[in-house]
Amino acid sequence: MSEHTLLPPVFKRAVPIVFGADDGFFIPLVVCIQSIVENASADECYDIVVLANRFNEKYTALLQSIAEDRNNVSIRVHDVEPFLQQWDMSKLKTGHRLSLATYYRLFIPDLMKDYHKVLYIDGDTVVLEDPAVLYGTDISDCYAGVVRDYNIIRDMSMSFRHHVQQVLQMPDTGAYFNAGVLLLNLDLIRRDFSLSFLMEQAELKGAKHHDQDVLNSLFYGKVRFLPPRYNSMWQNEELYAPVAGGNDAVHHPAIVHYPGGGKPWLKGGAFRKAAAHFWKYAVCCPYAAQIKEVCRQDCARSVEGYAAQRRQYVWYFFLSLLLFGRKRRHYAEKVRAMRRSLAETEKLMTKGEAALPWHEESRA
Repeated sequence: MSEHTLLPPVFKRAVPIVFGADDGFFIPLVVCIQSIVENASADECYDIVVLANRFNEKYTALLQSIAEDRNNVSIRVHDVEPFLQQWDMSKLKTGHRLSLATYYRLFIPDLMKDYHKVLYIDGDTVVLEDPAVLYGTDISDCYAGVVRDYNIIRDMSMSFRHHVQQVLQMPDTGAYFNAGVLLLNLDLIRRDFSLSFLMEQAELKGAKHHDQDVLNSLFYGKVRFLPPRYNSMWQNEELYAPVAGGNDAVHHPAIVHYPGGGKPWLKGGAFRKAAAHFWKYAVCCPYAAQIKEVCRQDCARSVEGYAAQRRQYVWYFFLSLLLFGRKRRHYAEKVRAMRRSLAETEKLMTKGEAALPWHEESRA
């Protein structure tokens, strides 16, 4: 790998924060970076790096404009094309919500050779406090600081449990973590794993949850579990009720994560309580008008499809009564979600523009 493909630090001492992204994920990315800059301390420096391939130049300029008046914040978009040319990325599994950009985090140890520790964050998050606090966590004796994936652990099927134990070689399935927030010890990772090995493992073990499975398998037994407030998934009260630190994850989150299909900039997630954090920063970011229009159009589609939603609700309700065990719980949750969705659509039908999530009255 030639020197021009590597990333040198911008500051002598800084909090490095890394994202993997593509053009299709710009909306959450710009909002997350807005939230980081707004919560950044004036006493620290922040080295924000977006790993991307042929990223839109207009998007790059918009991201950099967020910190144009902050001399302690650097925002760079780095093209990973030289790395992509070395590997047959077509062999790696992706999903309808995950692109190849999710694997870019595997490049970090080699790409950022002059860094000892970095904070990796998925773009579909908002950061509600100074990230320097999390960055200061001691992980000198482990590969990463992570938060357990309580959603997957709670709903783990027998087939996925077998996958975790047999393929990922993790006897304790309760140690499975979410890769959306990772405090990475690059020195230790570089010592024990080459990039070629990481990519080989991605091909072998990434069939279900992609590089998240790979990292779980390789880091097993050598991670520091962080409080769930550092990767609070939608501030889900039901999910976190039995979890140590769950009250803070719901009521005092440091990072709110929006995994799954109902994103906060789309109708399916825009009216959920946790989406208020997203909209707090979305309306201030340099892409605010476009984000609002995306949400407005998705809400309009929901109004048009109201009758179909009602039929789907009835079907889910029927299944929640007919089935048993895990499947019954699954459809009961869908019934609750559809009931909420129908109420949101009815509110849109009644109030129109005033019901959209960036208006104060929409949260009344």
